[in-house]
Amino acid sequence: MSTKHLTYLDSLRGLAALTVVFSHFTVLFWVKSKGIPQAYALGELAVCLFFVLSGFVLSQRFLGVEGMKWPLIEAVIKRPFRLLGVVWATVILGILVSTLVHGISISQYGKTWLQFVIDFFISPFSTGADYNGVLWTIRWELWGSMLVFAILLGCNNFPRYLRMLIFSVILILNLHSYYGMFLFGMIIADLHKNFYCGILVRYRNLLSAVMVLITIGAGYLFYNQPVQAVAAAYIKNGLMTLVTVEIFIIAMLNTVGFRTVLNWQPVNFLGNISYSFYAIHYLIMKTICESVNTLLEQHMSRDIAWFGMVAISLPVIVFTAWMLDKYVDKVSIRLAAKIAQWAVSIITLEVAMRGPELKLIVMLRIPSNLLRLFLNRRKNISSIINGTMQLCVIRNNQIKR
Repeated sequence: MSTKHLTYLDSLRGLAALTVVFSHFTVLFWVKSKGIPQAYALGELAVCLFFVLSGFVLSQRFLGVEGMKWPLIEAVIKRPFRLLGVVWATVILGILVSTLVHGISISQYGKTWLQFVIDFFISPFSTGADYNGVLWTIRWELWGSMLVFAILLGCNNFPRYLRMLIFSVILILNLHSYYGMFLFGMIIADLHKNFYCGILVRYRNLLSAVMVLITIGAGYLFYNQPVQAVAAAYIKNGLMTLVTVEIFIIAMLNTVGFRTVLNWQPVNFLGNISYSFYAIHYLIMKTICESVNTLLEQHMSRDIAWFGMVAISLPVIVFTAWMLDKYVDKVSIRLAAKIAQWAVSIITLEVAMRGPELKLIVMLRIPSNLLRLFLNRRKNISSIINGTMQLCVIRNNQIKR
């Protein structure tokens, strides 16, 4: 899979985030209640697309590649820290917005400040939505990612048809859960990477056109149902899953014009900041957008005020998301990579030295060694490991003699 395709997927994630933002603009501020159920359903669909993309992106690097045990373990360690920075930042902002702007005390959350501190440090992924509503998806994102990595650790080296069978069985077991979206992403990634079908490649333009028609038809039925029927359709029939996968397949097959849209620089930019864009938009809507909308409604009709509010607020959301991405998310990514590298380096080092005593070493020695590495700021960890492993080999040879 080329990096170019991954750029397309980031762009698609950005468009999904933009869809969620506009759905919230509609649900929170649009006065015509008739359009609210459809906007709610469209935002829910975009969130499902997030999860499918995550399953695809997280798995495509490892699928069918041997010797990926340690990179997978590194990815498992890195994932929570990669997500944590934006969660912490928006939780703090959520508390500030509630207390300073809306005058809501922490007791009105049904919590004390001690409970907030515990939530912040111990369970930010589970309780983050209490302070920033849109963070409900991050819990699914984290554990869905762990599910992807666990499945890959268990069966990544299996023959591709057996691996696909296992993916399908796990998908069926999670069909009515958001975890099923991650499995769909894994299956599509494996098909795209390790299964070549000449007919599909030869007639991909025709297939894309057919998928467009199917998506429009299914989307029309989906879009025109009330919220209750949408939820029921998803739980019982997996209709939302069907539409999500169809849209994703269209992206993967590069429908005519789709490549151009995804390669457009503003869309690429939106894809790069999509996580921060998604995480911060709701807090801005509950502060700046509400104030702007109230002010505009005093001088113009509600419909025109809504469009004016969107035009004024959207650049603010994009700029804030860019700042959050630059100074929080990018830092979290770099820090998560270092932490994962240190952890895997220490684990592999202890395995090389201790072998069967690994369980005790993991409990007692690894935390202290990680702290020592962090304090000493050792940069060339790989050379230390290689040298130590060579010493271990020499020592084992001496013992055998």
